[in-house]
Amino acid sequence: MIDFRYHIVSIVAIFFALGAGVVLGAGPLKGTGDQFVQAQADRDRQQLADARAELVQVKALDKYRDDYVAKVTAGLTDGKLTNKKITLVLMPNADSNLSDGVQAELEKAGGTVSTKVSLDPKLFDTGQRQLVETLVQQLVTADMNIAANSTTYQRAGLLLARGVAAKDEGKSVDADATKVLSGLTGAKLLSLKPSTVKDRSSLIVVIAADPPTPVPDNSTYTDAVEFIKGLDLGSGGVVVAGTPAAANDGGLIKALRSDSDATKIVSSVDVADLPAGQMTVVFALAEQLTGKAGQYGAINAKNGIAPAAVQTKGN
Repeated sequence: MIDFRYHIVSIVAIFFALGAGVVLGAGPLKGTGDQFVQAQADRDRQQLADARAELVQVKALDKYRDDYVAKVTAGLTDGKLTNKKITLVLMPNADSNLSDGVQAELEKAGGTVSTKVSLDPKLFDTGQRQLVETLVQQLVTADMNIAANSTTYQRAGLLLARGVAAKDEGKSVDADATKVLSGLTGAKLLSLKPSTVKDRSSLIVVIAADPPTPVPDNSTYTDAVEFIKGLDLGSGGVVVAGTPAAANDGGLIKALRSDSDATKIVSSVDVADLPAGQMTVVFALAEQLTGKAGQYGAINAKNGIAPAAVQTKGN
């Protein structure tokens, strides 16, 4: 065991070393010390310059990649969504810039974003579950096909789909749809843009938010995944779009991909912040119209970079 005397000796040794350093620094080794400090400063400056140069190069390469996709592969999505109406559903705290980028690509492909739905965090607050359940019971319409074993949030997703979407293109906003949307907006569970829905869509794109800090457990998204399943059941197809962060632990896409029932019907793209990823959202939506689903992107994406139908054979 180290005793008190040992500590005294150690402290004396430290002071002796400091004293020796002061003497040497002021004496014959003074020049050597200055040279050492100068050499270290030069190395630090060079490392900083190298790091800046590397950052510039990385940014240049990123810009080249994005410009290449945007300009050289421009037109690959043209006509993929012609005459298709699409609803964007923004999860709580979703990035509006991500939403805008996806919307721009959907419109390039010929689609029309008829409605943007912004979900309020209150919708998935565990303290509001009773409110959600009550609303579902009050607002359910006679033509909604609700399975007996469906969850509260699956029914809630189906309810929203009844208001803004339909399985087929060209369905009008009827009295039931208006009643549903009035109930959901009146409870401040979501907001609509425009505030009055004119056209129901056949397709839905859900914009996922990046996980908060600290990163939550994946089970946090159980209700959200059930909600998205309901959106799919009440529409012609759903694609969840997000960034790589959303596909890692603590993200919505990660939770979605961990649900085998969800991945059979809902598609996801985890690189929707990139031009190539936004194109993949279009391809995934077009695939949804054929009754197929896939998980695409860069982070543990089971089905690769994009639907097989748009990939070169052998890749």
